[in-house]
Amino acid sequence: MGYYLTIDQGNSEAKLALWEGETTEGFIMEPQLTPAKLSAFVGERKLSGAIYCSVSREDVDVLRRLCHMTRHAMRLTPDTPLPIKVEYSTRSTLGADRVAAAVGAWSEHQGKPILVVDAGTAVTYDIVTPDGVYCGGNIAPGISMELRALHEFTARLPLVGFPENMPQLCKRLFGQSTREAIALGAVYSVLASIEFYRRRLSPETVVVLGGGCGHHLASICDFPVVVDEHLVSKGLNRILLYNENN
Repeated sequence: MGYYLTIDQGNSEAKLALWEGETTEGFIMEPQLTPAKLSAFVGERKLSGAIYCSVSREDVDVLRRLCHMTRHAMRLTPDTPLPIKVEYSTRSTLGADRVAAAVGAWSEHQGKPILVVDAGTAVTYDIVTPDGVYCGGNIAPGISMELRALHEFTARLPLVGFPENMPQLCKRLFGQSTREAIALGAVYSVLASIEFYRRRLSPETVVVLGGGCGHHLASICDFPVVVDEHLVSKGLNRILLYNENN
């Protein structure tokens, strides 16, 4: 049996995952993905298929290398057949990562309403019905983006790094220094948004946190959440398998 490759090209890095069926066999994050790095990651493994999605500029050279590595290479586009139904008025502008995250969450939690929170450079909040209908969502700045914006759009506020130890930081409700106030403001704005949407949805709704900040946010949530940092990659693999089987 061959392997399947998924590539999630985000705003700050690319996430590559190798799958054997639905089992992850390898995963890396590349700030600067090149054809050489792609080939090195796959190595001697035989690819049965591959899928590429990008929320930034598509890398033509990477796509060409992908097509040489397997005859079954595809891009996730608005016209790609999906295992879920998408109800969105501007389907052509819907981020491929949002679609993949929704598929990944629904594949694990079919039969329940799902709030999909993909927390990376930006944070997306999307809803999927129990029977697999993507109904839309919202987009907001992520924690790092908020921290950077506060520094760049003000005259005197310092640039604060991403708070890795959120449980320690969030022992306080209000900061006692300017740097602490900035960090808490950015973290609580995202946490409060998750709570806001959660309270307005059905009590049966499963909150799924993905993205690079997902596990950090989960550490300070006082309500049940499911963390899946490979949510988009998992969704891409499901989409690839769905198209292979159909």
